[in-house]
Amino acid sequence: MFFLRGYVAWVISLTFSDDRARLLQFFYTSTEQFGLTLLVGLPALFTLVLLTQIKAEIPPWVQAGARIAPLALWLSWVIDGVLLMSLISARWPEFSVVKAVLVFGWLIALWILLFSRHLRRFWQLLSEA
Repeated sequence: MFFLRGYVAWVISLTFSDDRARLLQFFYTSTEQFGLTLLVGLPALFTLVLLTQIKAEIPPWVQAGARIAPLALWLSWVIDGVLLMSLISARWPEFSVVKAVLVFGWLIALWILLFSRHLRRFWQLLSEA
């Protein structure tokens, strides 16, 4: 869900009828950063779609996707780190709770990707099923 924050911000911005870009400008300094956030979220969106297709009989494309999903999530994590550093360095000396929460979420995603035995076993079982 952390990597999907760009899509969540986009959906929430659609609810503002007066100025849809106002909310996005609060989080992103440029449209390029917002676009990169959406690009970073693509592997997570693919993984979410993959997880919705798990049934009693798993389709072959889900098994193939389960093999590449962990690598795609790692790639997403690295690119998201570069994006977060650009967001933080754009307004460097000032502290923001939003920036702190984003960095904390990024570090939690690192912890989960590195040390979650359940997640590793889940991907292994899904790709072998």
